[in-house]
Amino acid sequence: MGLKDRLMAKSGDLGVTRSPEDRQGRDRPATPKTGPGQMAAFRVEMLEHRKEVDSLKSELERWDGALPVRKLDPKTVHASRWANRHEDSYEDAEFLELEEAMRLTNGNVQPIKVRTRADGEYERVFGSRRHRACLKNDWPVLAMIDDGLSDRDVFLQMEHENRERRNPSAWEQGRSYQLALDAGLWPSQNAMATAIGVSQAHVSRSISAFALPDRIVSAFKSPNDIQFPWIKDLTALSKLDPSEVAERIGRAAQLANPSSKQIFAALTEEVARAEDRGKATGSTERVSVTVVGKTTKVVCKTNSLSPLQQQKLADLVDRFIQEQIGDTAK
Repeated sequence: MGLKDRLMAKSGDLGVTRSPEDRQGRDRPATPKTGPGQMAAFRVEMLEHRKEVDSLKSELERWDGALPVRKLDPKTVHASRWANRHEDSYEDAEFLELEEAMRLTNGNVQPIKVRTRADGEYERVFGSRRHRACLKNDWPVLAMIDDGLSDRDVFLQMEHENRERRNPSAWEQGRSYQLALDAGLWPSQNAMATAIGVSQAHVSRSISAFALPDRIVSAFKSPNDIQFPWIKDLTALSKLDPSEVAERIGRAAQLANPSSKQIFAALTEEVARAEDRGKATGSTERVSVTVVGKTTKVVCKTNSLSPLQQQKLADLVDRFIQEQIGDTAK
């Protein structure tokens, strides 16, 4: 080996101009030529691969159990048989506000949940209002797909999601509960109430709202206007003579642009109705009579009667009732 060659070997070819291709070739680690060297290089390479595999496994574990999320054609998503929203829920101010917010992002950011049907399309688990807004505006709907759900799972997840986001009305809630019982998801109201996490009284009262006769429900502008505290009185109203019910419905229909409370008052003849009438006419009624079901309630609007006066009033009412019953008997 000449002097030049020995210097180049010691200096690592410093000062020698080489082409980019040649430099790239020299940057790569040289392949060992001996057996032990090759084994050592192979071991290093395997360790690097092991690190990469461990990193990928760790990333996979982070997503273990996660549901696939994708954008679907909203026309391929269909309501489940237990869907409880009335059509009026897609026209109220709250829905219009949601729709306007979704317009800024051309669809829903918070996914709805679906499961795949036998025909390859999808059954909606929850997210009915988001889905309706997408369907109405021809936006793709972002959806989680969970094909591991039973019918009971679908009902429970829909129930809990709806109560967390926007409570269904009494009528909507009753419809959902009745459909679940009819489908045999639970053997009784009590079993369903326990599974859902509500009282049996709540389930019973909701079902009573859905069970109200159509003629009473239609007296309101929407079934969603019927409030939980009114269900007992409206149920009692449904048991009156049909002609009496028709008369009260007719009276409610004559009100000018009434609120739901005014309609309820007209149907049940609440004390509040008598008070409103007194205010409108300037009357100072001190006594009002309310009839609900088989009960007649006499209310004296004063707290200044002595115990003796209260007894005299009770005696007067009692005699009046006896006289009226006598007159009717004749």
